[in-house]
Amino acid sequence: MSVESIAAAAASASSSSSSTASTALSGNYEMFLTLLTTQLQHQDPTNPMDSSEFTSQLVQYSSVEQQIQANKNLETLISTVGNQNATFAINMLGKEVTAVGTGAALADGKANWGYNLASDAASVNVSVLDSNGNTVYSTSLSNQEAGNQTFTWDGKDSAGTAQPDGTYYISVTANDASGTAVAATTTITGKVTAVDFSNGTPKVTVNGAQVDYANITAVSNPS
Repeated sequence: MSVESIAAAAASASSSSSSTASTALSGNYEMFLTLLTTQLQHQDPTNPMDSSEFTSQLVQYSSVEQQIQANKNLETLISTVGNQNATFAINMLGKEVTAVGTGAALADGKANWGYNLASDAASVNVSVLDSNGNTVYSTSLSNQEAGNQTFTWDGKDSAGTAQPDGTYYISVTANDASGTAVAATTTITGKVTAVDFSNGTPKVTVNGAQVDYANITAVSNPS
């Protein structure tokens, strides 16, 4: 293995995890010094090595070492932020939150959602789905202004049959007067009953549905 190939290996090590990269860099650096020393011992006195070449390689090692240290600091920062988010998420238990989501609880014949229209909409189609994804109710609304809107469902399907209490989901599609789609973001409000860390990113359970912690937009004590 040449000095050049070891320097290249050190550079590629910086793309792996910081701990693995640090170990690889240390091993490559020791081998680099061994080969460099050997080359210096056996060089032709009448034609010595160009010092600029291995000086450049030493600079490259220094640059890689700095990158690895930066990666270590970044990993520490990410871990710290993750721990803070976990703590904040746990503190949400029992709180009433508003979040970007689609699941609302039907109780006492009523379920409420909010949605935001990016611009004025000539037509808005709202569908309510059960936990299996089946549409149980749909309706069309007209001439709604841009901004926050609310939708309340009385818990009856399209045939007028009352549905059992539980978690239901909303789907909102909107179009302007020319038929161009208007972006619609749905929001839900409810009490946080559980926190899940199984996938690394905290998820809170609101109205029986999981919501990303990062999607929470407001928190308050329940009335």
